Amino acid sequence: MVGEQSSGGIRSPRVVAVFTILLVAGIVAQPARAQTYTVLHAFTGSPDGADPNPLIRDARGNLYGTTKNGGLASCGQGNCGTVFKVDSAGKETIVYSFEGGSNGSNPVAGLVRDATGNLYGTTQGDGTIGGQSVVFKVDPKGQQTVLYVADGPDASSLDSPLTLDAQGNLYGMSPYGGNSNCGDGGGCGTLFKISADGKFTLLHAFAESDGRQPEGGLVLDAKGNLYGTTNFGGDLKCESLGYGYRVPGCGTVFKLASDGKFTVLHTFTGKGNGSFPLGLIIDSAGNLYGIAQNGGHEIQHSNFEYGVGTIFKVDTSSQFNVLFSFVPCTQPPCTRGQVRNPVFASHLVRDSKGNLYGAEQSNNCAKGGGCLFRLDAKGKLTDIYDFAGYGETHDGNLPMSVVLGSKGDFYGSMYIGGATACNNGCGTVFHLVP
Repeated sequence: MVGEQSSGGIRSPRVVAVFTILLVAGIVAQPARAQTYTVLHAFTGSPDGADPNPLIRDARGNLYGTTKNGGLASCGQGNCGTVFKVDSAGKETIVYSFEGGSNGSNPVAGLVRDATGNLYGTTQGDGTIGGQSVVFKVDPKGQQTVLYVADGPDASSLDSPLTLDAQGNLYGMSPYGGNSNCGDGGGCGTLFKISADGKFTLLHAFAESDGRQPEGGLVLDAKGNLYGTTNFGGDLKCESLGYGYRVPGCGTVFKLASDGKFTVLHTFTGKGNGSFPLGLIIDSAGNLYGIAQNGGHEIQHSNFEYGVGTIFKVDTSSQFNVLFSFVPCTQPPCTRGQVRNPVFASHLVRDSKGNLYGAEQSNNCAKGGGCLFRLDAKGKLTDIYDFAGYGETHDGNLPMSVVLGSKGDFYGSMYIGGATACNNGCGTVFHLVP
């Protein structure tokens, strides 16, 4: 996706999960400015990990993340995953290596960090390795504690980041579990809380009509209300194309109030407003923003349902608005601003001027390795940076996350590329200076 496009009218396997971006106002695509892209660390599989997930950054500039694979050679042929740190000088440290079994394996989500430096996350688990799906804590000394084993009817296969409140309570979502009569019998998913003393509480079990398969993580407002999205469910007459087959329902945006009341704020319909939402961010005023992976057009396109995604907003009065609809390109070469079967970041990021930033993995980007975009407050979409294509694997491919540095620079992770120890590379952590 190259160039600019004005807003017009108006996904997963999580092929690779997703990536978040924060850029500052004033960066423009034209005229071109010198940009420096540096690989801070190239993963090698074992022992440092492979296939990094989204990053977080602390006040000192240290980056923290997880890798889905790689790690201990003794665990699942070196594929149980790691927790890692990359400091401001680019030095990588293995904070913890998953051991499989009850310690968990194969995290596919990012981390959350508390004020004392403890890291919290989830593992998806893998039956072939024997690792459980767990909620875990890793302290600054690298000591891991399993807070909850998600192998029961209330939660399983955890693949979303956690949310932490000021009292130390963790909130999460499970894509499965809950109502056994929902969907294919595996449950439509749940929301849960783990208190600071380790007590698990089931907060909500989805019933398909209010959503199915919650993913992307929860966001918390100043009043203690939780918000999130479900990939499917809602309007069961609307079918969403996800994971290679059609699933009833195009997804929902929901609210779980601090008093436990659950409300559906918006039900996606595919046409016009999108389908398959990927998670939310929240601004200081309480407005919600997100990306829908599919849908967005009134006219059906053969391979893309009713479009290739939207960027949306739900304001504090629960009013839903489409801010931008991506334009399908059914046959290349595509014109400027059109996209073909993209995979978007699960989350957007918003700056102080109201600009929204996101990324897509698409071979329609200029170099084929993915690209970063900005949507300004007027609805204009601008291509900001194009990552190297598959022929330039030393830089990495498929952006997973980008976070803002202290001087308008950026740090992030690439799911593949870099060292050749893995097939197509094990992934990288990078630094981008505009």
